[in-house]
Amino acid sequence: MVDIIEGGDTGLSPEEQEAMAARLLKRKNKKRRPNDAGGLNINSMMDIMTILLVFLLVSVSSDPLAIKESNILKLARSSMNFPAVYTIPLQINKKEILVDGKKALPVQCRFQGRPCEEEDYERPGATFKIDDMNKEHGKSESLLIVPLKESITKAVKKLKDQNMSMPEDVRKKYEANQGVATIICDRDIPYRLLAEVVYTTAMAELHDVRFAVVYATGGG
Repeated sequence: MVDIIEGGDTGLSPEEQEAMAARLLKRKNKKRRPNDAGGLNINSMMDIMTILLVFLLVSVSSDPLAIKESNILKLARSSMNFPAVYTIPLQINKKEILVDGKKALPVQCRFQGRPCEEEDYERPGATFKIDDMNKEHGKSESLLIVPLKESITKAVKKLKDQNMSMPEDVRKKYEANQGVATIICDRDIPYRLLAEVVYTTAMAELHDVRFAVVYATGGG
């Protein structure tokens, strides 16, 4: 029992005093009870976090410059550091050439006169080239890789079409950097193959070529 009416004659019987004290205590406890009407709905919060997580995973996995090195793609190291620009990525690994993340054509690998097996890609003496059938007129001396040019031309057109519907500031950024190719190349790819890719990009309206490397601090 709460002693809130002690010390005076209220004219109430003890039973009535006890009932009144109980009502007052109940009213006081109601005032202290938190108001749930404005609280955070944890289910809605979880829905939002799930959507954001899926968006981030898709964004990362769809980025062609998010490079994972493997036995068929190891980048050269450099102490220079230049940011990537609005560009079309070309990846040259020991098995294939990709344009904007899509396969354009295979790379021919041979070791000791036979086609490479999986363990041969990292062995000294393995050679890499483009099959003559993919060269202009099928000639080995040609620098133009026909399937690669077709893939780059499609990627350039797609990029131009996408930018037509973009806000003005995005279009200006593209116009300032259009015609740029970023080549992501395995460090063991020979100069001849690389020269053929660079020549082909120039024939497909990409006149500014940049190379993606791993930024190594301290010469490591």
